[in-house]
Amino acid sequence: MDLQQLLTMIFSGLTGAAFLALITMAIVLIFKTSYTTNFAQSSIATFSAYTVTAFFSKYFQVNFPNSSPVTLLIISILIGIIVGFAFGVAIDVFIIRKSKYSNAITKQMITMGMILVISGLLPITFGIFPMATPKPLSAVVYQIPVGGNIPLYLPSHNLISIIIAIIVLSIMFVAMKYTKWGLGVRATASNEVVASMMGVNTKFITAMSWGIAGGLGALAAALYAPTVYTLSPDIMISLQVNGFLAAVLGGFSSFGGPIVAAIIIPLARVFAWKFVSNTWANAIVYILVLIIILIKPVGLFGKKIAKKV
Repeated sequence: MDLQQLLTMIFSGLTGAAFLALITMAIVLIFKTSYTTNFAQSSIATFSAYTVTAFFSKYFQVNFPNSSPVTLLIISILIGIIVGFAFGVAIDVFIIRKSKYSNAITKQMITMGMILVISGLLPITFGIFPMATPKPLSAVVYQIPVGGNIPLYLPSHNLISIIIAIIVLSIMFVAMKYTKWGLGVRATASNEVVASMMGVNTKFITAMSWGIAGGLGALAAALYAPTVYTLSPDIMISLQVNGFLAAVLGGFSSFGGPIVAAIIIPLARVFAWKFVSNTWANAIVYILVLIIILIKPVGLFGKKIAKKV
């Protein structure tokens, strides 16, 4: 294997990690503040991706044909993020809080029900005919000589996606460490009852967490969808499954661990494709993760929490 092949594999893995890390952060954020898992994360992201395409191709390009396509696309993505944010807040405020028995299992069942609701809304809102994926942020492909006869090809959309993911996740970690909202998130994640007694508005924290998670999922979908060419109701399911896997591998007890795992998994899959088997790459990665979890049940970066009785 030459340098060009190695760098291509690493870039491919990092591109997948960019999408996966955004989804993983959304999953962990909800888990830490609401003590449950949002199974509708992929459905919210998919609806947002449809929204981006619908606004860009059916409204902006029709009504503003002379405007910059990149500008129209960015506006469409921002609208998709707002839609994802609104979905997240609405699920928490108007559904989960109104449930009679609001525990972890109840919340999970509610999110499962939301999958059916959102899946039903897709054909009603956007029609039954297939839609193209959102336009890539850039169609330019950079060619970088790295020695040998074949240069390193870097699609600019993938490169931009990696940069956006790094910026967004960095902002999230800085906000959680240095802002009042971040302090509230960490306090709620530690003990919601005690945080509420200490004056933390835990309802606001959970609502914002669900909204931000929806927005992160929408951003991930808008960046990921152009790489698969056609929108479908199940476009984000694989990312959600791998997002849960990354959260388990990294350890739900931390925010940083799952993000590291979200980088490890795509890179491991790319190298499994190359050196072992393209057909069995996913299975090999899942088996390796299972072995790690059996050895370290709390995850690579998780810590066992001792509770007083």
